[in-house]
Amino acid sequence: MNRFVLLSLILMVSISACTVYREYPIDVYQPGKIAIPPDVQNVALIYRNFNYGGDTLKHYYKDDFKLRKARNEPKNLDSILIKTCLNEMAGKFKTNKTFSQVKVLPYDLFKKHSGEKLPALNFELVKKLTNSSQTDLLISLETFSYFFSEYSGNLETPESNEVITAAVWAVYDPTTEKLIERKAMIDTVFWNGYDEQGNYQKKTRLPPRETALRIASQLAGESYTKRFIASWETVNRMYSIPPLPDFSEAAYYVEEGKWDNAINLWKKYATDKNGKMAINARYNLALAYEMKDDLETAAKWIAAAKKLALEFRSKEDLKIILLYQKILDKRVKDIQRLNQN
Repeated sequence: MNRFVLLSLILMVSISACTVYREYPIDVYQPGKIAIPPDVQNVALIYRNFNYGGDTLKHYYKDDFKLRKARNEPKNLDSILIKTCLNEMAGKFKTNKTFSQVKVLPYDLFKKHSGEKLPALNFELVKKLTNSSQTDLLISLETFSYFFSEYSGNLETPESNEVITAAVWAVYDPTTEKLIERKAMIDTVFWNGYDEQGNYQKKTRLPPRETALRIASQLAGESYTKRFIASWETVNRMYSIPPLPDFSEAAYYVEEGKWDNAINLWKKYATDKNGKMAINARYNLALAYEMKDDLETAAKWIAAAKKLALEFRSKEDLKIILLYQKILDKRVKDIQRLNQN
């Protein structure tokens, strides 16, 4: 009897040691990164017109690593770029039907001001702005900076130029008096003489400074807009393959997308009598039911896998199970947010 127990333990250890995990990519529809209250219908976009004290290079540019003062640029260049940025954001919101109505408030609503710190707006002021514009939310471009560089080409590399934009965005909810988000974003737009296949095009015309700044400002507005918009995202899940023929066969069914066939094989090992092997089976079953969009059943199987991993004090299994349990919990909350919106 003791010899049988010993052999069983050796077999279980060897199986556990040989278990491999394989990634399985799936497309998940996720809400925007910013949790907007479901009753928000109309939004106002505004420019805060704040500059940090050390931000003094906007009207300069780099010419082959030499700093030069920009000449013949429009006096209202800042206004042009800010309007380009906010109008692009408004257009994307309307195209994606993120809000019922989007209003871009006048550029000069705030007088230009600067400092070393950027405090949040007072909510009395936020309420005045949203009340007067009949909106439910205020998105503020708190500060916006940009810098253009150009580089001459040589025998090895073509000429190129780039624009770096730096923006701080804030989202204010006047109803709850809550700063939903304060986010700094830095984007780089780069142009050179290579095409998409990496071939050097000698006659490529690069955009001049003002045109490049307009394009970069447009992309800066688009970049932050993406944080509000639901989108598809490819993510990886993992399933386990212990060294048993049924699990290998189930892995084949997974790759073919035949989840019901894989479920039938895994369920044979999901009972308590299968010991640690049941941890793998239950974990895989949780994944299978997620793929079938049955998140309630998936949650039950991952909880069952966790219970068994705790009983066997299997730290490695528990680590993977807890991570997946957190992922499933987030998916449930994301779906709730999508349904609310």
